[in-house]
Amino acid sequence: MTGRGTYRSGVESALRRSFAGMALLFVVAWWIVVASLVVSGSVGLHPLTSAAAVLFAGCTAAWAYRGAFVRIGRYDALTAVAVALAVHAAYALEQPDEIVTGLRCMVTVTAVLLAVAYLPGVWGRPLAVVCLAAQVAAGWHEGMWTALEGIWPPFAGGVAAAVLAPVMRGAGERADAAVREDLDASEAAAREQAARRSQRDFQRLLHDDVGAALRAAGTRGVPVDEQRAEARRAVAGLTAGAAPEEDGAETDLVSLLSGLVATSVGGLPRPRVSTDFPSGGLPLPHEVAAACTGAAVEALRNVRYAGASHVHVRLSGDRRALELAVCDNGKGFSVSQVRKTAVGLQDSVRQRMTDVGGEADVHSEPGRGTTVRLRWSSPVAAPGGGVPAGRRGRLETLRAAVGDVRAPLAAVCLPYLAVMVVVAVVRTVHMPQMVAHLVWYAALTAATCILLGRAHRRISAKVAAVLLVVATAGAVSSLLVIPPEGITDYRSWPIGAVTPLLTLLVVVRPLRQTALALACEEAGIVILVAADPPAAATPTGAVAMALPAMLAPAMGVVMGLVIRRTLVTLGGAVLDAHRHRMVVVATESAARARAVQHRRRLAEIDEQVLPFLRSVATGETHDPGALRGRADRLAQSIRDELHLPGVFDRPLRELVGGARESGCVVTVHAHADLDVPPVDAAARTALVRSVLSAALRGQETPAEMVLSIQDGARQPGLSLVVMPGDTRRADALRAALEPGTYTLEDTADLTWAEVSFRRS
Repeated sequence: MTGRGTYRSGVESALRRSFAGMALLFVVAWWIVVASLVVSGSVGLHPLTSAAAVLFAGCTAAWAYRGAFVRIGRYDALTAVAVALAVHAAYALEQPDEIVTGLRCMVTVTAVLLAVAYLPGVWGRPLAVVCLAAQVAAGWHEGMWTALEGIWPPFAGGVAAAVLAPVMRGAGERADAAVREDLDASEAAAREQAARRSQRDFQRLLHDDVGAALRAAGTRGVPVDEQRAEARRAVAGLTAGAAPEEDGAETDLVSLLSGLVATSVGGLPRPRVSTDFPSGGLPLPHEVAAACTGAAVEALRNVRYAGASHVHVRLSGDRRALELAVCDNGKGFSVSQVRKTAVGLQDSVRQRMTDVGGEADVHSEPGRGTTVRLRWSSPVAAPGGGVPAGRRGRLETLRAAVGDVRAPLAAVCLPYLAVMVVVAVVRTVHMPQMVAHLVWYAALTAATCILLGRAHRRISAKVAAVLLVVATAGAVSSLLVIPPEGITDYRSWPIGAVTPLLTLLVVVRPLRQTALALACEEAGIVILVAADPPAAATPTGAVAMALPAMLAPAMGVVMGLVIRRTLVTLGGAVLDAHRHRMVVVATESAARARAVQHRRRLAEIDEQVLPFLRSVATGETHDPGALRGRADRLAQSIRDELHLPGVFDRPLRELVGGARESGCVVTVHAHADLDVPPVDAAARTALVRSVLSAALRGQETPAEMVLSIQDGARQPGLSLVVMPGDTRRADALRAALEPGTYTLEDTADLTWAEVSFRRS
């Protein structure tokens, strides 16, 4: 995963944009240098340096643009190395006062960062060393220690880049690998969930449409037109497939209901039906309209048991909330006595509404009729659209971008802290008046390291405020104890010493605190430098000489801000892209799984049920007695399928059907948990088929057979009772149950077998 929207591509974007923010500061500084050379008339005295300054300022502007909006590659890194060598060579030959150490560091930092981050290590790091050596050689006339001291910012920057770039890229690759694993897991979960949902939908189809059509065909006195209508509806449901509607599709609930209400009410004599629907229709999401219609139709079909003379269907509400009521004046029943496993009431009505976020209530009393109320309301949309989501925290988004934010922050901050400790100690040895600032920096370094260790957690505003006040006060006060010309070299080290702390806090804390601290520090520097400026030929030259010291803390803030902004944007984009990919993968996987499941289940019953229903729908069957007998046998087969979905394959269906035709009363008591199968479904199916085949194949047809399935979390198992008893049947069952653990008894009256299912 290396394309757009991945963690790895986001890491590259973060690296480029952080470099672009730093380069922009360098552009400003060096164009001021160019202006100071022009104003002071140094262009004629130092033509090579002036040309090198223009070259670096122009190239850096181009790199800033490419880093922010295009891309950075090997060509940019090689060009930066060549420009750095040219600038250092020009300075070594002409040695103008305006080109102070801090400005030369900017040139080296640019080349070192690009070489380390974008060139292969086998020659990128050697080229970085060449640039560092070129800066040392160019400043050798200032003294060995001064020349070596001057390379600490580019050296620290190179170390940071050498550590940070691999850390962030590795984090991006690991995150992308984790995303792929999540997608695979999501796809598998979606397939499994869709298969179960398709199983449940198919069960409803068998119970509601197919069962109703077979009952109509098998009930004496039902008009032929009603039989054909029910058969056509069942055939349409079975052959429609499981393809989902497009996202956002809407269906008019009133139109659906109007076409089905009048033909769905069963019973002899047929009750009168009245409706109260909103004028103008009621468009709803397709799945909601389908669920409401399916639940209402099942409630209307159940009126056949009520002996009602009148049924009233009322729909009220709008696309935000609705209530659909089916009321009859029949004999009613006691709701508490309805079995929890009743498919019609529990699944076809209540669960159907629950699946789309609605609910169903059934109110009935003996002698007082029945009312089924279906309610649904749309989820409250968030201001930006969609379902409200929790607000993303800064740390959560940063973790989404790079994982543990401490690793990249340590790569940026620790090299600067380590090198600055050496600079601070050496400078304090030569300037004893800086002892207090050395103690200040030791405390600041310890505090920064502690915050680095806690960067993955929330850092309180009070702690950040105290540290920023201490850091700003210490940095500005250093200008009171160093000479004016110290602003141009590393005697002003406390000003840049606060950079790691500012970088850290601007990433993990809100910007306002760090920005205020930076503004106070810069204001203090400006005031003190203006009161006692360094010696320069022109005011512009004095500004150019003081500019590197002023930009040191600003560079930390800008880099930290760009890194944070980029990572926050990246984290949000990756989270959104990840969520979108998960939804797309889950949706596609679910659609495929539903289609496969529907085709498989349809193939199981197609050879028996569909041809019969088609013949009823077209009026091809003319013998009413034969039609009712065939409908009764198929209805029994469908009931078996409802109790044990997917268990009765064609051979077993024919075996059980043949037993019934020979006079055996076959009863199946079972209710499968379609959501969380508690046992090994494949093993259970094989066991049930084996037991039933052993009980019926090659034996005399029994008078009665009862199969009971306990398919729950506690002691799931199978119990079979066959009457009368038969020794050969008992032997066949024993062979089918071995080598597992089972119980089997055989008497003249009955043969009884019991076995437990294997858990998943």
